[in-house]
Amino acid sequence: MAYLVAVNVLIGLLAALNLLFTVGVVRRLREHTTELAALRASGTARPIPADDVALPVGVPAGEFAAATLDGEPVTLGTLGDRPLVGFFSPHCQPCKEQLPTFIKYAGARPGGRDAVLAVIVGTEEEAEATAERLRPVATVVVEPDAGPIQQAFRVTGFPAFLLVEDGTVAASDYVFLPVADRDLAVLAP
Repeated sequence: MAYLVAVNVLIGLLAALNLLFTVGVVRRLREHTTELAALRASGTARPIPADDVALPVGVPAGEFAAATLDGEPVTLGTLGDRPLVGFFSPHCQPCKEQLPTFIKYAGARPGGRDAVLAVIVGTEEEAEATAERLRPVATVVVEPDAGPIQQAFRVTGFPAFLLVEDGTVAASDYVFLPVADRDLAVLAP
């Protein structure tokens, strides 16, 4: 009988110790969540390098052929010498956060919508709302995952933004502002 009492006391102590460690882990996770939210809000959080999202700077863009939502053919050549390219997914929260900045910038960019390509990955039904917002400022293509344009730019995550100069990637990132800054630097007199 004494052994049973000793075993029960030992199990109780282990359970209490486990509970103590669990409370410590939960407290630390809350601290990390607060710190991560502060980093994201300040714009300094960069959890993955831009090279992991699409072609890196200095690499030639691949060739592709696709059709816009309006049925017009689009290739890298039809977009001019310095196209701005954005990749979005309708289910991607960071895409939704970056979309207004992309739309505002693209609307004011010299060359108009013919020099801006927006690729939405998904079905036409899923992409409908996003496409309607992008149509006034960009040439819009909807393609399935791993479609020809994604393959040409080796896109592996969303959102992805690229600036192409003379067929070579001049800027590439999953955050739009660094790509826009590079574009503005070239456009400035």
